[in-house]
Amino acid sequence: MSDTSSHDVVVIGAGAAGLNAALATLRAGLGTAWLEAQMFGGLVLNVNELDGAIRGSGAELSSTWAGDVMELGGENLEAVASGIERDGDALVVVSDAGRHRARAVIVASGAALKKLGVPGEAELEHKGVSHCADCDGPLFQGQAVTVAGGGDSALQSAMVLSGFCSTVHLVHRGGAFRAQPHWIEAVGAAANIEVHWHSEVTEVLGTDGVEGVRVNGEAIPCSGFFAFVGLQPASGFLPAAIARDGRGAVVTAQNLETAMTGVFAAGAVRAGCGGSLAEAVADGEAAARAVVAQLAAHTKA
Repeated sequence: MSDTSSHDVVVIGAGAAGLNAALATLRAGLGTAWLEAQMFGGLVLNVNELDGAIRGSGAELSSTWAGDVMELGGENLEAVASGIERDGDALVVVSDAGRHRARAVIVASGAALKKLGVPGEAELEHKGVSHCADCDGPLFQGQAVTVAGGGDSALQSAMVLSGFCSTVHLVHRGGAFRAQPHWIEAVGAAANIEVHWHSEVTEVLGTDGVEGVRVNGEAIPCSGFFAFVGLQPASGFLPAAIARDGRGAVVTAQNLETAMTGVFAAGAVRAGCGGSLAEAVADGEAAARAVVAQLAAHTKA
């Protein structure tokens, strides 16, 4: 297959880290293209009200970033990356649309919500099993739902759902939440959130739709199920030459370069990146600065 495009930089992923990396390389005068396997914006796209150092609507913020990238001349390759290869001094990003040559690559493919892996979860996907409280909460108006998890995402989602649902069963395997204090306080004050401590969902029940969940051997009736039990780095498409840790997150040097020269990583796919939106943005910008410096050094040489 012949190369279908050639760029200074190819950014894999169009979430917070990827879009801000692309903005920074474009502002530095580098021809930049990007690929995204899902919708631009990544996980933040589905958050109506952001919590933390960066506030506002996730959809609006993502649209602004993507619009700025396009306005600066960034090219959306409209493809899904499946690998990275080296061709002499150049890198080649392989996708379902062809081969894309680059002087440098920034991997910002993010992470996906982990699945519990229990019976019924996969079978009832989109039939009551959901991953976005802001998107699907209104579908469960006046009904009972179950949320699994004990971190910020789980508690924030439980609060969103409490505005629509008759009862929100919040199932946590531990005896204390890991979320920020204000989310813990909010959940504790919500009359229609029932916390199940030291508990685990072992099965999602139903045939044509979610009818309940099994928790510690007991069936709890509900119409919806949401699991927020961590993230799985989206690194499976990368070559073996790029080292990963036990979670599958990409290992980088201090300048965010991977073991494959010219390939950098940023955001949730990178080992050591924090989970906040502000950290993802900062990571993307840092990777871009490293790319700009490396390419400038190569040009002078």
